[in-house]
Amino acid sequence: MIKTTTITFLLAGILAVGTNAIAQDKAATTHEHDHSSHSMDSTQVSTEKQQADDHSGHDHSGHDHSGHDISAEQHTDHSTHSTSTQSTEHGDGHHHHHMDHDHIMDHEGTMIMGQNLDKLPSSCKSISEEVEITVRAGRKYAARFPGTAFAFDQQQWHVKPCSKVTWHFVNEDNIRHQFMMHGLPKYLYKYGMFHLEVTGPKTVTGTIIVPGSDDTFLVHCDISHHMEKGMKAQLVVGKGAENIPSIPGVTPYNINDTYEAEKLPKVSDKAEQSAMVRQITAFTNNNLQSYGMMLIGALVGLLCLPLFNMLPFRKKKAD
Repeated sequence: MIKTTTITFLLAGILAVGTNAIAQDKAATTHEHDHSSHSMDSTQVSTEKQQADDHSGHDHSGHDHSGHDISAEQHTDHSTHSTSTQSTEHGDGHHHHHMDHDHIMDHEGTMIMGQNLDKLPSSCKSISEEVEITVRAGRKYAARFPGTAFAFDQQQWHVKPCSKVTWHFVNEDNIRHQFMMHGLPKYLYKYGMFHLEVTGPKTVTGTIIVPGSDDTFLVHCDISHHMEKGMKAQLVVGKGAENIPSIPGVTPYNINDTYEAEKLPKVSDKAEQSAMVRQITAFTNNNLQSYGMMLIGALVGLLCLPLFNMLPFRKKKAD
């Protein structure tokens, strides 16, 4: 019985091992690829390539190639398309990167917006004159105007209509300043603005062509509170138009700074209201010692009153 069981288990083990081996052999056979039909004879490939490239055996006498000059000189010349730099030099020694046609900025944040070098306003037939104006900005220019902190060195400029004006904006502070002009024709200047901006000390240059009509344009620094603290001016074209208010030293302020408190009681009213208080206070101060002694005496009397009740008093007997 034991021998029969042993032989049965032995046969079962042999059968399992054999079945596994057959299955693995079939799987390996299935993944094999027959490359016999894909012979990559290097010699044959090389021969075919040489035959494809070798045109010596073809007669080209019947083909006119005169109109197909493909000499090296006819190849596209990319020397004028150098990609070594993608910046443009604008005459100030700095390379600027174009973000769009009217917005230029360099790596240091120097900005030129709304520059116009050659497009005439509709009211101009030609440029009347070319002008260069240097504008300086800094704290020291505010010393002439009490209550201000920043200013341009000038608060007003005059040019002829249709002038081409090149502005040299010199920031003399170690902070950021702007030279921003508003009210220009929007069909030439985006948002009607011309804008120079630089962190000082540094200079930035830009050019515009002013309209042909008499007008006055606001110029200011739009950095927070810089205009309110004095950095405001105006450009007068021709005879100009209405003056812009609140320009230091040029036009009146819309709201003048005052240092007087409002709605405070007058001195006379305050004196009348406090007259009685002062009298009471004076009387109390003069008699404070007397009142103090009286108060102390009253307290002592109250404390001593029970003691008087305890004292033995003899009553006289009536005869």
